[in-house]
Amino acid sequence: MSSSTRGAVARLVAGGVAASVAVAGMSVGLVAPAHAAVVVSGSVIDPNGNYATGYVTAYTLDGTYVTSDSFTNGAFDLPLADGSYKLEFDSSAYAGEWYRDKATEETADVVTVAGAGQVLAPWTVDRSPSVTGVVRTADGRGVPATVEVYDAATGTSLGQETADRSGAFRVSEDVPVKLFFRGYDSRTRKSLASEWFNDKISIDAADVVTPTAAGADLGVVTLAPGGSISGRVTTEFGAPIHRVEACTSTGGCDWTDGNGVYLIEGARTGTQTVTFRDPIGEFIGEYWNNASTFSTATPVVVAPGQAVTGIDAALAAAPVVAPTGVDVSGTVRDELGAVGVGYPVRLYTATADFRDSELVASTYSNRAGQYFFTELDRIGGATQFKIEVDGTDGDGGPEQPREEGDFSRRTTWSGNKLDFATATTVTATSGTVDFTLPVAGGVSGSVTSDAGGVPDDTFVTFTDSDNRAVRSAGPEIDGSYDERNLWAGQYTVAFGAYLHVTEWWKNALPEDATAITVKPGQVVTGISASLSKDVKAVDRPEILGDAWVGKTLRVDAGRWNTQAASRFTFEWLVGGKVVATGTSLKVTKKHLGKKITARVTNDAGFAQGQALTRASAKVGLQPRLKAKVSARSAALTLKVKSLKAKKVKASVVVYDVVGTRKNGDDKLKKIGKATIKNGTGTVRFSKPLGKGKHTLVFSLKGKGKVGSGDLTQKVKVKR
Repeated sequence: MSSSTRGAVARLVAGGVAASVAVAGMSVGLVAPAHAAVVVSGSVIDPNGNYATGYVTAYTLDGTYVTSDSFTNGAFDLPLADGSYKLEFDSSAYAGEWYRDKATEETADVVTVAGAGQVLAPWTVDRSPSVTGVVRTADGRGVPATVEVYDAATGTSLGQETADRSGAFRVSEDVPVKLFFRGYDSRTRKSLASEWFNDKISIDAADVVTPTAAGADLGVVTLAPGGSISGRVTTEFGAPIHRVEACTSTGGCDWTDGNGVYLIEGARTGTQTVTFRDPIGEFIGEYWNNASTFSTATPVVVAPGQAVTGIDAALAAAPVVAPTGVDVSGTVRDELGAVGVGYPVRLYTATADFRDSELVASTYSNRAGQYFFTELDRIGGATQFKIEVDGTDGDGGPEQPREEGDFSRRTTWSGNKLDFATATTVTATSGTVDFTLPVAGGVSGSVTSDAGGVPDDTFVTFTDSDNRAVRSAGPEIDGSYDERNLWAGQYTVAFGAYLHVTEWWKNALPEDATAITVKPGQVVTGISASLSKDVKAVDRPEILGDAWVGKTLRVDAGRWNTQAASRFTFEWLVGGKVVATGTSLKVTKKHLGKKITARVTNDAGFAQGQALTRASAKVGLQPRLKAKVSARSAALTLKVKSLKAKKVKASVVVYDVVGTRKNGDDKLKKIGKATIKNGTGTVRFSKPLGKGKHTLVFSLKGKGKVGSGDLTQKVKVKR
């Protein structure tokens, strides 16, 4: 068995050390083997001391496969029973060899296992001949591009590699190669210009690259913005034609606008054939340049990143055939009054469930917005139908603006209904059935970072009044966005980005988001955000409870600018030192006379923030208050267990509870204050209390060992 064959077997059979150990464990659980396996460990490095990737396979001396371990960190572990073995290293990026530094199985060193695990001497392997480089955009950003590899001599594909997030790639081959690069710019959400190395248009013109053991470095391969093909489509008399589809032979397409202009973006580098098609059927399609067949078409050559212009067409009118025997016809417009040109119009049998319905006819609205069905009276077995005007262009996806800067139109059913279930039924005698398509509105703005610039992987999400996230926009490279696919209504807008805190417009948490109103054919502008990388407390954490010896304090984490997926931890500090952790603290005599603070840490994953509560009052002994209340005053008696009356001193502010705030807290009105000495005091109210029941809050600030806090008492005033 050859080395390469054994490597293939190892890949198919071996599950690595974990699988091997698992099997061994099952065996132990059933019948203990005579000689239990031990672990033979080692490390594989390159000549520079870097860890290699690959796998090591163990064979007995007669060539029988035993086990294998794959790794990315250079370290391998092989569970082996007593015996003699030979080890093979294999990798796509490194030269395969046998342990240790041997070219063949016959010359490989023997590894002997005799009852004890062992660590082998480091195993140094050479890299396979390779080609390296970095793929970047024109403005220097890394691209995780695809690198297609071809044999330079035969043109045969040798596979492909993918660059990492920084754009770095390595292609390992032992023959001269030609390389083809293609990529996608996640910032602009557009394909980049593909190219053969080095800025070549075809495999024949591409530079030959010879891999070397040190890695032939191509340096920076810059992919320009994708190429494009544009032009104008008119009649033979020069009038623009709206809604003609222009396509390249490699798959890119665009529709002409009202001026007959099209722009195919992301055009693949190389030779293209461009076709023009009128699905409405009013003009005869053709290939560029005025060709009726693919073979006679004039090719369009696109260099890397090139904008090819002037690929125009003048289409001949198709023979006019007036519809005869029209059963149902109508005009398609939108709610702004514009004529609906080139919308797919479909006729379905009317059934209770759309899944049981059949599509029996289809057409397009013409350039006057009109459609015709002439065969309803000849469709066997069906007399009732429902009609759909498709706002999606029939591509199966959501409605999208059909032209740059336009708004979406909504798919509409007969009777101007929004779905099959509620659509009006039509028959062969229905005559005229017109359609008015709802028009979307838009929202525009920008997303930036408080740290400056535009953050990576930004998004803007729109949530409707039913709390459904209905649309998401990806800002442009400058952070701006312009979403024109929102049906009329109210929305809240969320902004987010990589390593940044998500926020809602306007600079809010979700529950405080400001709604915006979207109207048909209008754009709400200025809906922007500058995102923070810092995790912050919006509402400061708070200590709950009174700082009295024997009582338990708790901490409320407060509100943060991000918290849904966070992990919160809590620390209690006295004199700046951590004395406890957790959400609660039992106050003891050792805290007497000291203030307590809680520190909350919010670990949001991408960053963490901390916030301190206000310090508690000085820890004291729990006071007990007795108040004799009249309409104009209250006589107070304050007692503290273990303290004599002469040592009971405090100041007190009295509040009357006059209602409840929106957050559930009591609404308080200050009615007086006093000083307590020798355990007694009198507070005179600023205004007499009204007749009836009252809830009074006595806010005490104790002195000495007297604790501070709020004491509540319900009273009844007689007048």
